[in-house]
Amino acid sequence: MSLVGQKIPDTEFSHVPWSDELSNAAACGIPEKYRTTQKFAGKKVVIVSVPGAFTPTCHGNHIPGFVKKASEFKQKGYEVIVLASNDPFTMSGWRTALGAKGELEFASDLNLEFSKALNATVDMTKAGFGVRGARYALIADDNVIKAFDSEESPGNVGVSSAEAVFGKL
Repeated sequence: MSLVGQKIPDTEFSHVPWSDELSNAAACGIPEKYRTTQKFAGKKVVIVSVPGAFTPTCHGNHIPGFVKKASEFKQKGYEVIVLASNDPFTMSGWRTALGAKGELEFASDLNLEFSKALNATVDMTKAGFGVRGARYALIADDNVIKAFDSEESPGNVGVSSAEAVFGKL
């Protein structure tokens, strides 16, 4: 079943908004929650989901491409949200480690509600990680899904890469 043309799931994300104090890895910030459909109403967004912050594929091969292309996404009018099931403090620390600052938002998919609604989870219990959000990219305009691509395996970065997603804008 194609998700294109459907509304994005109305769930809650949590994130630590960027501030210069977060450049110091000892700073934690204060998490804030928001409803996806309220925040993304009238906006163009790319939501890129990863199984976990600081994991080899996510940290080394996937999200650095979005960090490098952040200004290009912004020039096209898109806000980029990096999404994982990790807590908002971990996501904020990961943003700092990647040098992303405020160019991208790093958000927590609380209880995997967003990814579950898209049927986009992966069971990594055998590896000791439990159920995680799958590796996928979603493009939406005013809460309507324009493109959705999920990787065949959580270790792959192809259809959800920064280059592949940017090519669809």
